Amino acid sequence: MLAVIFVILAVRGCFIAMNETGQEPDIPPGTDFVIKVFDHNAKRALTMPLEEYIVGVTAAEMPVSFELEALKAQAVAARTFAVRRIKDLGGTPCGKSGCDICTDSSCCQAWDSQAQMEKHWGSRYEKNRQKIVTAVFGTKGLIATYAGEPIEAMYHSTSGGRTEDSENVYSSALPYLRSVESPGEENAPYFAGEEKYTRKEFAKLVNKAFPKADLKADDLESRVKILTRFDSGRVAQLKLGNDTVTGREFRSALELQSANFKIEIGSRNVIVKTIGFGHGVGLSQLGANAMAKKGDSFDEILCHYYTGIRLEKLIPD
Repeated sequence: MLAVIFVILAVRGCFIAMNETGQEPDIPPGTDFVIKVFDHNAKRALTMPLEEYIVGVTAAEMPVSFELEALKAQAVAARTFAVRRIKDLGGTPCGKSGCDICTDSSCCQAWDSQAQMEKHWGSRYEKNRQKIVTAVFGTKGLIATYAGEPIEAMYHSTSGGRTEDSENVYSSALPYLRSVESPGEENAPYFAGEEKYTRKEFAKLVNKAFPKADLKADDLESRVKILTRFDSGRVAQLKLGNDTVTGREFRSALELQSANFKIEIGSRNVIVKTIGFGHGVGLSQLGANAMAKKGDSFDEILCHYYTGIRLEKLIPD
């Protein structure tokens, strides 16, 4: 797939890791892979070194307050995600304005420009950016592979305690995107969520998204039922009146934090309580930070969330 060479550096357990040789003070000039990025905010195409792009992604996708090892894991995941989309490396590009990748997180990965970082961080800009640069260059060129190919490095905010098998969210069962435990997230801001509706509002929302359901506000108790759950706790299927839908479809329709939910129907209101935030596949960012806090390294974090992977370094062919 890729017109590059993988370099094996030091073997440790389930991965191939880079021996650290110190941190670089900033993005150095010189040869690097190049990526074409469509900035969906500015509506323009940009060309930049891959590592510079990864700095912007890591800054946008993970709080800078997180542990350095968690930020390193995020950088490797973001780099791997990008490499699969670089056309010149044999990847499948996003294609917007002829670019490899875009900055729309609903399509590709979020990305912050220098101006956006300065705006977000204010007086902390220099210190925060240096922390991100340290994370990126502490893992420079490293990507996660499986069977010799870069993985689809999915990641999300908060798993709620267990990640999800890829086939339960997307179409493919990928061997490295298996459900795993993700402890230490219980105190995370988005570990639990709650949405409250009147009975009439709930019926209206459901019927708009799923017209076949034909719910009535006065018969919800007998016509709304969760049928099955995956082992992770996320809802597989639920009955909504005359329709049966997936938990993922229900989550999308009601814009819920997670597909791990329960529905409480009261005399006046319907409360939907969620656990976790995001699709739940791959690396949990809150879980990664919890692992880093207890002393795990970025490679241990990645090998936990991506089953059976190797970490390999890219160099130009």
